Amino acid sequence: MSKVSMIAGRYLIIKHIGKGGMADVYVAVDTVLNREVAIKILKGELSSDPVALERFKREAQASTRLSHPNIVDIYDVGDDGMSHYIVMEYIKGQTLKQLIQKRGPLYYTEAISMMKQLCSAIMESHRNGIIHRDIKSQNVLIKDDGTVKIVDFGIALANNAMQITSQDNVLGSVHYIAPEVAKGETATMQSDIYSLGIVFYELLCGDVPYKGDSAVQVVMQSIKKPIPYIRNFNKKVPQSVENIVLKATAKNKRNRYENVADMLKDLNECLNEKHLNDERIVFDYPEDLNLSEEDIDRKNPKTKKKTAKKTKKNKKSTNIIMGIYLGCVTLVTAVIVFIILYLGGVINFGTNVIVVPDIMNLKVLEANETLDAQGLLLDLDDIERVLTEDVEEGLIIDCDPAVGTEVEKGTVVKITVSDGIYAVMDNYVGQTFEDARDHLTSTYNNIRVVGQAIISDQTPGTIISQSIEADTQFDPSKSQTMTFTYSAYVSEIIPMNIIGMDIQTAQSTLSDMGIESVAQPISLAELDEYTEDEKNSLEENTVVRTDPDVGTSYMQMQDTFVTLYYLAS
Repeated sequence: MSKVSMIAGRYLIIKHIGKGGMADVYVAVDTVLNREVAIKILKGELSSDPVALERFKREAQASTRLSHPNIVDIYDVGDDGMSHYIVMEYIKGQTLKQLIQKRGPLYYTEAISMMKQLCSAIMESHRNGIIHRDIKSQNVLIKDDGTVKIVDFGIALANNAMQITSQDNVLGSVHYIAPEVAKGETATMQSDIYSLGIVFYELLCGDVPYKGDSAVQVVMQSIKKPIPYIRNFNKKVPQSVENIVLKATAKNKRNRYENVADMLKDLNECLNEKHLNDERIVFDYPEDLNLSEEDIDRKNPKTKKKTAKKTKKNKKSTNIIMGIYLGCVTLVTAVIVFIILYLGGVINFGTNVIVVPDIMNLKVLEANETLDAQGLLLDLDDIERVLTEDVEEGLIIDCDPAVGTEVEKGTVVKITVSDGIYAVMDNYVGQTFEDARDHLTSTYNNIRVVGQAIISDQTPGTIISQSIEADTQFDPSKSQTMTFTYSAYVSEIIPMNIIGMDIQTAQSTLSDMGIESVAQPISLAELDEYTEDEKNSLEENTVVRTDPDVGTSYMQMQDTFVTLYYLAS
């Protein structure tokens, strides 16, 4: 795709900004409407895959049916004969995952604001009969103004649509999948609510609740392990807020919100005064999904049944049978989850070890193609740029992990790129301002020189300091200003007796005072301030006027002087 520059004769590809299992995402320019857009393009090798093609079409259909301020707008969908594409609103910002990685846990009021926007978007999706099925922080974009936008309806499912494949049920990140979906059940609106709850937890705690060395371990934790209490990590989070997370992520769907509208209602009211003394929520139904119906009835006070009195022998036999039963259920569940994840491509037995290829001295796009071919990802959002001694601008000078390092497939590689070849600033302190200025401006075309005179005991015109310090590395190709501070002559008063003094004597007098002057001849016709009698009394070659006027305080500075006007002979 990097060789393709135009899609459908209209969308000019600018740069690659993201990739997924099915498609690549680019920034492009709509040459008809002259605006930036994001364009998602189905990978070429999947164009002949009916399942992948159907999923891509499903995303286009689902997205175009939705119009909401918190859902990325879809502008165009099409197939130009070479590529299947979706053109959408281009969001300049970062993902929610990136925001959390940079900032850690968000303050609960900010997290609530974001969740209100997310719930509003998903409520609109559900109102249109569309289940998103891949809600996660990576699929939420944050605009610079704080607006939340949810994206990627690639595995969204309309209520009346048939399943594409059996493993299609578990597509999406394992950290956000509802327990019932991980066990093979069909996704529902409540499955989306579970994912929203995990995102809310992540906003408040800075990380997802379940982790493991494999996808299976994460899924098994989400099925069997209670979600950690947020207030154990952060007591500042109100109990009413934690209760929303607990109810949204309940393993038993009978304890979970039935619809997003109810969750949004609690988000709007959780900080009201009436919820100041809320206690931790207690569920009506057991959360242990592995319990038998008999255990559920026995543990649930609302559905408790009277049981006949049994003998100790029968109780012991029942306990043994129940233990075997529960063990089998757990084992079968683990096997089913493993098979589904394996078929879904979430896990595999192939080698995942990749050696980071040599991308030194490559341009960013070239490196991106090289890493992509090896199954590695280039971090295009966080490229460090530094000046170098001898590497031209735009070429890669370092990467992490380093070249030759063995890493897992899918590892993100961070790069450092040359920002150009630096120059080293000379030391001009002690030189005259005029000499330093001439040298600097003749050596570097993009440097502007400014002088600032101060009174000091050094020789007039001597540079005392410079704004870009000596030995500093700087980019000579970029415009910048050098300010020289230099010594001025001491302030003096231009003597009153200069008027009427012989021009040569006057200049000598001022020179002795440290004041530079220039002689300027003038005729009698130009002496408007003199009367005719005064003009007749003037002698030739004598000073008749000064600029600045006599009696004025004057400080000698670089490139300045006093003008002495004398009567020409």
